Amino acid sequence: MGNKLVIVESAAKAKTIQKYLGPGFRVQASIGHVRDLPKSKLGVDVEH
Repeated sequence: MGNKLVIVESAAKAKTIQKYLGPGFRVQASIGHVRDLPKSKLGVDVEH
C-alpha cells in the first residue's frame, strides 16, 4: 500500500508534521493556499 499524502501551506509545517506522522505519510508544502495555485498544476477548482 502507498503512502498517504498530507498537504500543508508551509515547508516548516510540513517538516514538523512529517516527524509526528512517520514513514506511512508523505507531507508536502503547497507554498500557498491550494485554491490559489494554477489549475494546470496543483490547483483545486472550488467551483465544481
